[in-house]
Amino acid sequence: MMIRHCFAALAILLAVASCSSTEGGGTPRISDADADEILTRQLDAVNAVREGEGLTPLRYSAELNAAAETHARDMAVQGRAWHFGSDLTSPRERAFRAGYQAELGGENIAEGTDSDLAVLRSWLDFADTREVIMDPEGRGFGFAWYQEESGKIWWVQLIGK
Repeated sequence: MMIRHCFAALAILLAVASCSSTEGGGTPRISDADADEILTRQLDAVNAVREGEGLTPLRYSAELNAAAETHARDMAVQGRAWHFGSDLTSPRERAFRAGYQAELGGENIAEGTDSDLAVLRSWLDFADTREVIMDPEGRGFGFAWYQEESGKIWWVQLIGK
């Protein structure tokens, strides 16, 4: 029953997010003013799903967020969504470089023009990315993106232990 409520809440958030305006009828542009709202919405949605499974809520980590920001930009430079940096660093190495002292649980990545909550919905629909989000040992949370002039967005989510 609790899981159904969490998915209902996520569905409402997705509907609200889809109402954002676009420039010239194309891909929505993410403004600097939207950043805190997107980060809060993403963490709240992840924690709502985790709560439905009886899991501990995640806490925002500035270090994981910094590592996610770096990797989102780097994926755009590389022109591909993958888990290795242009310097061949792993998600774990990037989190450590950013000052995250605990173990990294995992990283989810995406590219495209979908909203942050549509990307989360996609991650929850696939077993391997859902497993990262639903890690029972998860404690830390970082989430960032980089949007190209074309509107394409590179998304990165990090879950720390």
